[in-house]
Amino acid sequence: MKSSFWLMNHLINPMLRVLLRSPLHGLLSDSLLLLTYRGKKSGKQYTLPVQYVRIGQTFYILPGLPERKTWWRNLAGGAPVDLWVRSEKLAAQAQVVSGRQDESDLVDGLLAYFTRFPAAAQARGLRRAPDGSPDRDEVRSAAQQIIVVQATVKPNA
Repeated sequence: MKSSFWLMNHLINPMLRVLLRSPLHGLLSDSLLLLTYRGKKSGKQYTLPVQYVRIGQTFYILPGLPERKTWWRNLAGGAPVDLWVRSEKLAAQAQVVSGRQDESDLVDGLLAYFTRFPAAAQARGLRRAPDGSPDRDEVRSAAQQIIVVQATVKPNA
């Protein structure tokens, strides 16, 4: 597992950063964006390619293997971020929103995410409704356990 993290962090992510900023970004821009944030302790700036879905001005991002990664913890409590999506830089406010009580927008975001990326729903053991979409009740229940980063584009950004 350690070698796969090294491969991702040192080879794949740098290649994705270059590709997403290039004229060839269209190959990946429908599902990947670049998220730039500052470390809370270090103040250092980091840029990561992340999978997303967008609903209006809000982006939903699910960190893969969140128990093994720390980047999303820098966004707990809210933090400004930059999103590089489809050749456009957007200023946004990000926060970790899992486990919230006012969950309707979170559930809608997760439903959109799991519809767009069915493997993510399957990896979390979520069943599908008879029409093939993710089961809303299961997603609502799972929302309390799933780490979700919600980034909302700032007005005039």
